[in-house]
Amino acid sequence: MFRKLILAAIVAASTPSFAQTTVTPDAPAARCLLASKSFSPGATIRASSAVNVCGADGNWTLTEQTSSGCFFADAFYSVGSTSAVSGSKTLTATCNADGTWSTAAAATAG
Repeated sequence: MFRKLILAAIVAASTPSFAQTTVTPDAPAARCLLASKSFSPGATIRASSAVNVCGADGNWTLTEQTSSGCFFADAFYSVGSTSAVSGSKTLTATCNADGTWSTAAAATAG
């Protein structure tokens, strides 16, 4: 029985193998950088004096689209997010669709 197993192993090892093609992975999509954040192509953000879109080549270009959010202190906030204004207990900031922040009186606890 042991001889048959060894013989089968030798026969299986000596059979010709077929060539295999190497699969190359798709090239990763370019990413746009802003501050210390990375954005996918198609992302819109106020990266200059206007809203910009991340292109497939990894570069920012001007767009007429609305922004997907705002930056503050190296953090990204989506449109509509609110944040306390530094040094003020009476103001909150809201991220606008054009990528800017607007301030308003903070809601008072009642």
